[in-house]
Amino acid sequence: MPGPTTVPNSRIGCIVLAAGNSRRFGSDKRRYLLPSGTSVLQQTLANLLPLFDQRVLVLRPDDQELAAQFANDWQIVVAADAAKGMGHSLAAAMQATTDWQGAVIALADMPWVLPATVCRVRDALGPGKLVVPTYQGQRGNPVAIGRDYFGRLAALQGDSGARQLMQEFGTHTVKLEIDDPGLVRDLDVLP
Repeated sequence: MPGPTTVPNSRIGCIVLAAGNSRRFGSDKRRYLLPSGTSVLQQTLANLLPLFDQRVLVLRPDDQELAAQFANDWQIVVAADAAKGMGHSLAAAMQATTDWQGAVIALADMPWVLPATVCRVRDALGPGKLVVPTYQGQRGNPVAIGRDYFGRLAALQGDSGARQLMQEFGTHTVKLEIDDPGLVRDLDVLP
């Protein structure tokens, strides 16, 4: 069986949710510097950039500086109601997906996910599928959602995100066990 391809699929886009408030972290974790000197958000976006032709970065209304920094490579969507929860951020992003057949939904605070993992998730997607990667049985991110569910995503509110869809449509969910601890590692508290 051939491995994942790093060639972008023009019919599947990427949404990066970066509109959270980092309450548990204690400061803006998107700007936290990794040992490489790159911020968490910069590294996450750099990992994803070459894998997608269509890319959306969801930010808060007060993120003008980040929007300017990444606008050359990412379509910026401002989630006006981001403070109300992840569901609002994801719903806001759906306005930019009109010609997509599917979306890989990534979190801004997961810079350790391997590009090959993202490709496997992306390549397993179809219009009526939901794709969830797992590492040692633990659900991870990014997830992928086929076009058939875009209407449901556009109606999300509160802090419920794609997980609600995965639970509701479990029989349509493809679970991929991937040997990548980065897909379950995020940054919730200062190291």
